[in-house]
Amino acid sequence: MTKEQYISITRRTQNVASRLPFGAKAFSIPTYLCAAIYIGTLCLLLAQRDSRLFRAALVPAGIFLLVTALRPMIHRQRPYDAFGVPPVGDSEPNKGKSMPSRHAASAAAISFAVMWVFPTLPVIVLMSALCLLVSALRVLTGKHYPSDVIAALLLAGAISCLGYAV
Repeated sequence: MTKEQYISITRRTQNVASRLPFGAKAFSIPTYLCAAIYIGTLCLLLAQRDSRLFRAALVPAGIFLLVTALRPMIHRQRPYDAFGVPPVGDSEPNKGKSMPSRHAASAAAISFAVMWVFPTLPVIVLMSALCLLVSALRVLTGKHYPSDVIAALLLAGAISCLGYAV
Protein backbone atom coordinates (compact mmCIF):
# COMPACT_ATOMS: atom_id res chain seq x y z
CA MET A 1 0.00 0.00 0.00
CA THR A 2 1.38 3.39 -0.95
CA LYS A 3 0.87 6.59 0.99
CA GLU A 4 -1.50 7.82 -1.71
CA GLN A 5 -3.58 4.63 -1.51
CA TYR A 6 -3.64 4.88 2.28
CA ILE A 7 -4.82 8.49 2.17
CA SER A 8 -7.49 7.65 -0.42
CA ILE A 9 -8.81 4.69 1.58
CA THR A 10 -8.87 6.47 4.93
CA ARG A 11 -10.39 9.65 3.42
CA ARG A 12 -13.28 7.65 1.95
CA THR A 13 -13.74 5.76 5.22
CA GLN A 14 -13.71 9.04 7.18
CA ASN A 15 -16.42 10.39 4.86
CA VAL A 16 -18.57 7.35 5.62
CA ALA A 17 -17.86 7.67 9.36
CA SER A 18 -18.96 11.30 9.34
CA ARG A 19 -22.43 10.19 8.21
CA LEU A 20 -22.82 7.42 10.81
CA PRO A 21 -24.70 8.02 14.09
CA PHE A 22 -21.68 7.22 16.27
CA GLY A 23 -19.04 8.33 13.80
CA ALA A 24 -15.91 6.19 13.58
CA LYS A 25 -16.91 4.37 16.80
CA ALA A 26 -19.59 2.60 14.74
CA PHE A 27 -16.80 0.66 13.05
CA SER A 28 -16.24 -1.16 16.38
CA ILE A 29 -19.73 -2.69 16.37
CA PRO A 30 -18.79 -5.81 14.34
CA THR A 31 -15.90 -6.50 16.75
CA TYR A 32 -18.20 -6.25 19.78
CA LEU A 33 -20.86 -8.35 18.08
CA CYS A 34 -18.32 -11.06 17.29
CA ALA A 35 -17.13 -11.05 20.93
CA ALA A 36 -20.71 -11.14 22.26
CA ILE A 37 -21.59 -14.14 20.09
CA TYR A 38 -18.46 -15.91 21.31
CA ILE A 39 -19.17 -15.21 24.98
CA GLY A 40 -22.73 -16.40 24.45
CA THR A 41 -21.44 -19.58 22.82
CA LEU A 42 -19.04 -20.27 25.70
CA CYS A 43 -21.79 -19.59 28.26
CA LEU A 44 -24.12 -21.99 26.47
CA LEU A 45 -21.45 -24.69 26.38
CA LEU A 46 -20.77 -24.13 30.09
CA ALA A 47 -24.46 -24.25 31.02
CA GLN A 48 -24.91 -27.46 29.05
CA ARG A 49 -21.69 -28.92 30.49
CA ASP A 50 -20.64 -29.55 26.91
CA SER A 51 -17.20 -31.12 26.56
CA ARG A 52 -16.42 -28.83 23.60
CA LEU A 53 -16.08 -25.87 25.98
CA PHE A 54 -12.42 -26.49 26.72
CA ARG A 55 -11.36 -26.60 23.07
CA ALA A 56 -13.67 -23.71 22.07
CA ALA A 57 -11.92 -21.59 24.69
CA LEU A 58 -8.38 -22.95 24.33
CA VAL A 59 -7.91 -22.66 20.57
CA PRO A 60 -8.86 -18.94 20.32
CA ALA A 61 -6.88 -18.16 23.49
CA GLY A 62 -3.83 -19.89 22.02
CA ILE A 63 -4.18 -17.92 18.78
CA PHE A 64 -4.52 -14.66 20.71
CA LEU A 65 -1.41 -15.41 22.77
CA LEU A 66 0.61 -16.45 19.72
CA VAL A 67 -0.31 -13.32 17.78
CA THR A 68 0.41 -11.17 20.84
CA ALA A 69 3.86 -12.77 21.12
CA LEU A 70 4.64 -12.41 17.40
CA ARG A 71 3.79 -8.71 17.13
CA PRO A 72 6.73 -7.31 19.13
CA MET A 73 9.10 -9.73 17.41
CA ILE A 74 8.02 -8.54 13.96
CA HIS A 75 7.56 -4.94 15.19
CA ARG A 76 6.11 -3.61 11.97
CA GLN A 77 5.07 0.03 11.98
CA ARG A 78 1.40 0.74 11.56
CA PRO A 79 0.47 2.48 8.31
CA TYR A 80 -0.52 5.69 10.07
CA ASP A 81 2.94 5.92 11.63
CA ALA A 82 4.77 4.95 8.44
CA PHE A 83 2.84 7.48 6.35
CA GLY A 84 2.45 10.19 9.01
CA VAL A 85 -1.29 10.43 8.38
CA PRO A 86 -3.79 9.70 11.17
CA PRO A 87 -6.16 6.74 10.80
CA VAL A 88 -9.94 6.91 11.09
CA GLY A 89 -10.85 6.93 14.77
CA ASP A 90 -8.56 6.52 17.75
CA SER A 91 -4.89 5.62 17.44
CA GLU A 92 -1.76 5.24 19.49
CA PRO A 93 1.12 6.89 17.59
CA ASN A 94 4.48 5.11 17.40
CA LYS A 95 2.99 1.95 18.87
CA GLY A 96 4.28 -0.39 16.17
CA LYS A 97 3.04 -3.97 16.39
CA SER A 98 0.97 -3.96 13.23
CA MET A 99 1.77 -7.49 11.99
CA PRO A 100 -0.23 -9.69 12.37
CA SER A 101 -3.51 -7.96 13.13
CA ARG A 102 -4.76 -9.10 16.52
CA HIS A 103 -8.32 -8.00 15.71
CA ALA A 104 -8.38 -10.03 12.49
CA ALA A 105 -6.80 -13.08 14.16
CA SER A 106 -9.24 -12.91 17.06
CA ALA A 107 -12.24 -12.48 14.76
CA ALA A 108 -11.13 -15.51 12.74
CA ALA A 109 -10.41 -17.60 15.84
CA ILE A 110 -13.79 -16.73 17.34
CA SER A 111 -15.57 -17.37 14.05
CA PHE A 112 -14.00 -20.81 13.68
CA ALA A 113 -14.88 -21.67 17.29
CA VAL A 114 -18.53 -20.67 16.88
CA MET A 115 -18.77 -22.44 13.51
CA TRP A 116 -17.27 -25.57 15.07
CA VAL A 117 -19.90 -25.55 17.82
CA PHE A 118 -22.78 -24.65 15.47
CA PRO A 119 -21.88 -26.04 12.01
CA THR A 120 -24.98 -24.75 10.23
CA LEU A 121 -25.08 -22.66 7.07
CA PRO A 122 -26.61 -19.55 8.72
CA VAL A 123 -23.94 -19.56 11.46
CA ILE A 124 -21.15 -20.17 8.96
CA VAL A 125 -22.36 -17.28 6.78
CA LEU A 126 -22.86 -14.93 9.76
CA MET A 127 -19.49 -15.63 11.39
CA SER A 128 -17.62 -15.54 8.08
CA ALA A 129 -19.21 -12.18 7.24
CA LEU A 130 -18.40 -10.77 10.69
CA CYS A 131 -14.81 -11.97 10.46
CA LEU A 132 -14.35 -10.47 7.01
CA LEU A 133 -16.00 -7.21 8.07
CA VAL A 134 -13.79 -6.84 11.15
CA SER A 135 -10.74 -7.61 9.03
CA ALA A 136 -11.68 -5.22 6.22
CA LEU A 137 -12.36 -2.42 8.69
CA ARG A 138 -8.84 -2.75 10.09
CA VAL A 139 -7.52 -1.84 6.64
CA LEU A 140 -10.23 0.68 5.71
CA THR A 141 -9.71 2.64 8.94
CA GLY A 142 -5.96 2.72 8.35
CA LYS A 143 -4.98 0.65 11.38
CA HIS A 144 -3.35 -2.17 9.38
CA TYR A 145 -1.87 -3.01 6.03
CA PRO A 146 -3.76 -5.65 4.02
CA SER A 147 -0.84 -8.05 4.56
CA ASP A 148 -1.23 -7.70 8.37
CA VAL A 149 -4.82 -8.85 8.08
CA ILE A 150 -4.12 -11.62 5.56
CA ALA A 151 -1.31 -13.03 7.72
CA ALA A 152 -3.59 -12.98 10.77
CA LEU A 153 -6.42 -14.75 8.93
CA LEU A 154 -4.12 -17.43 7.54
CA LEU A 155 -2.48 -18.04 10.91
CA ALA A 156 -5.77 -18.19 12.79
CA GLY A 157 -7.34 -20.35 10.11
CA ALA A 158 -4.49 -22.87 10.10
CA ILE A 159 -4.36 -23.17 13.89
CA SER A 160 -8.14 -23.40 14.13
CA CYS A 161 -8.25 -26.18 11.55
CA LEU A 162 -5.61 -28.09 13.52
CA GLY A 163 -7.30 -27.35 16.83
CA TYR A 164 -10.71 -28.61 15.75
CA ALA A 165 -9.59 -31.44 13.45
CA VAL A 166 -9.62 -34.18 16.04
